[in-house]
Amino acid sequence: MNGVLKALTLCAGAWSCVSPAFAFTDPLDQPAMMSERAPRSPLYGLAWDGLKRIVAVGPRGHILHSEDAGQHFTQSPVPLSSDLVAVYFVNESVGWAVGHDGVILHSTDGGKHWERQLDGRQIGDVAARYYASLEGNSEELERAREYARTLQQDGAIRPLLDVYFENEKVGWAIGAFNLILHTTDGGKQWLPWMDRVENPDEYSLHAIRKVGEHIYIVGELGLLLRLDSQQQRFVKLDSPYSGSFFGLTGNKDLLVVFGLRGNAYTSRDSGHSWSKLDTRTSQSINAGTTLADGSFVLATTSGELLLSNSQGTAIAKRLSTGRAPVYGVAMTRTDIVTVGPNGVRIVAQQ
Repeated sequence: MNGVLKALTLCAGAWSCVSPAFAFTDPLDQPAMMSERAPRSPLYGLAWDGLKRIVAVGPRGHILHSEDAGQHFTQSPVPLSSDLVAVYFVNESVGWAVGHDGVILHSTDGGKHWERQLDGRQIGDVAARYYASLEGNSEELERAREYARTLQQDGAIRPLLDVYFENEKVGWAIGAFNLILHTTDGGKQWLPWMDRVENPDEYSLHAIRKVGEHIYIVGELGLLLRLDSQQQRFVKLDSPYSGSFFGLTGNKDLLVVFGLRGNAYTSRDSGHSWSKLDTRTSQSINAGTTLADGSFVLATTSGELLLSNSQGTAIAKRLSTGRAPVYGVAMTRTDIVTVGPNGVRIVAQQ
């Protein structure tokens, strides 16, 4: 009997018999591969400490860190190879990264090393235990319990899309279909908050940040939420747009939300009323950041950077990074650092 026939005979009726050459390794169990090409490979998000440290994340568990404002990047060892899409640092040392498979990673040394805090294989059980421990049968609580059962059944298939921390202890991770987790101990314990979000249709949550005195979430189909600190729940705001928002930025005087087809809106009263920003583009806006002088920069899927005036009332300047999309942007004293399908790009301010 030749080798092929022998293998087929031994495997007959056994679904688990897979050639070692084609065996599947769960990205949650496979450390990220180290590569010299990592700075030129796709990257999805970045965080900047306002001084010199920049951390960027991307597919296959890639995390890069720079200690010279983006001039040079070094790849960090990561214990998994799931796609990472967002990163946030509360200071130059302490930060978190999130991504596909419900992954939450934590660093205490500026992004040089990372440890796993949670992943999607655990989230369902965590949510089920938590909601089973709560008394009551409200509609929101019953919906959350059903959501937890679905998470248990589905496993690690729902991505986390953004993360934000108020300080080294208190933070949130948000994701697809109203997935939201909260911690008050730096991520040692994460608890579900699906019952604390006014989002009964379970639209996806795309971005979370504190702007001024409030924490906001933007998401799918015009979803806008603001944290009610007394109730400890995210309440819905009237939205000026029915398309999806991808991000937000701003300062104590100005809130900016942005998303599909070049749509961006500003508010000067914490989201009670909105003004449409004339971006003069139909390209979706993926990322944005606000500068110390009150101006902001928005980045599009066509590689264009839109820089506002200092009042944040109009787009005053346009720069091009090429034709590739920009997924993350930071503005140092001299340069604009972007990440996208071609890795890190630096654009000199003009």
